[in-house]
Amino acid sequence: PGSKNRSMTRRLGIVIAVAGLVIVVAQGETPPVKDEADDGEEEVGDTGKSRKELASQYIYCAEDNCYDLLGVKKDSSQLAIKRAYRRLATEWHPDKNPDPRAKEIFQKYANAYEVLSDSEMKTNYDYLLAHPYEFPMHFLRFGSGRYAPKSDVRIVCLLILLGVSAVQYLFQSQRRSNFIQGIKSRKVYQERLKVILSEITEQRNAAKSKRSGSGRESSSSKSGKAKEAAKAKEVDDQKKQEAEAKLFAELDLDLPAEPSLRSTILFTIFAAPLTCSYATYYGVKWIIHFHILRKEYGEDEKAYLTKKACEIDDSAWERMVADDREELMTKQLWIKANKVAYDEELHSSVQSPTRSGKDKRALRQKKKSLGNFVMDE
Repeated sequence: PGSKNRSMTRRLGIVIAVAGLVIVVAQGETPPVKDEADDGEEEVGDTGKSRKELASQYIYCAEDNCYDLLGVKKDSSQLAIKRAYRRLATEWHPDKNPDPRAKEIFQKYANAYEVLSDSEMKTNYDYLLAHPYEFPMHFLRFGSGRYAPKSDVRIVCLLILLGVSAVQYLFQSQRRSNFIQGIKSRKVYQERLKVILSEITEQRNAAKSKRSGSGRESSSSKSGKAKEAAKAKEVDDQKKQEAEAKLFAELDLDLPAEPSLRSTILFTIFAAPLTCSYATYYGVKWIIHFHILRKEYGEDEKAYLTKKACEIDDSAWERMVADDREELMTKQLWIKANKVAYDEELHSSVQSPTRSGKDKRALRQKKKSLGNFVMDE
């Protein structure tokens, strides 16, 4: 029993000793020290100023980064910083480098080394870099904002051209639609449409009366009458569409041209090299054939000169009647005297109470080139 008591006493003493050692170690641990750089409002040293106030007193490397200038990192040693500065100073010293920028660049390196070689100045500078939002005036004054495009400029320009061309196309389409709606609201249009409708009805009735064969008797049931009414409405719609198509064919010269991709800026720009080459080729050919060799104008040349003299675009020229185009070309309107006489003839035909169909079409085309709308009764 005595030996057992001694063993238990020894074990108990060992446990108490270990527990005491743990308590001593725990009491001996120092509390974690708060990094002064994380709290800029605490006073630093005997200056009575906070880290934030000290860091805001200097301009450091102005718009440049001191670490980037010397090519070192924040955790680089003073020896590495010194070696980097000596290497750059040797390369850019004004007495050794004939580059006119050497003095300015050397001064930047010297300034960066002055900031990073002083431990207190380096600490202030690190605090400024770590808390940029506490020093807005510094970065507003020395910040060098630069635009770094994330997209290819060519793709951006292409998308802009596509957008502008789409707006152009939609504008042309809407302009033609509004123009047609304006024409349809006019009394002259409605009266002319009724005349054409009556002509179509008479033609269909005459064709129907000439047909041979026995016709089926109409059913007197409600379903039969409904079918006949639906069929009659469908026939009326077809006749109206046919009448409108004929009327718009008559007014084709008065209407704006249909929207086309060829009239968009995108097509114009992409076709510019081809257009310039064609223009150069035909310009040289024109000078050689008609100014040097004095050849006679062909049909294409006469058409080109007539369109240019009358200010008619290609789409309007193509929509004109062939006889009217031929008549205009025979007048040789590219000659100034003939053009003056033709304009006087048109002016006199305006004042005349009776005008021929050709005069009306010519007058409409003339006024169309001036941007006015004409719809004769």
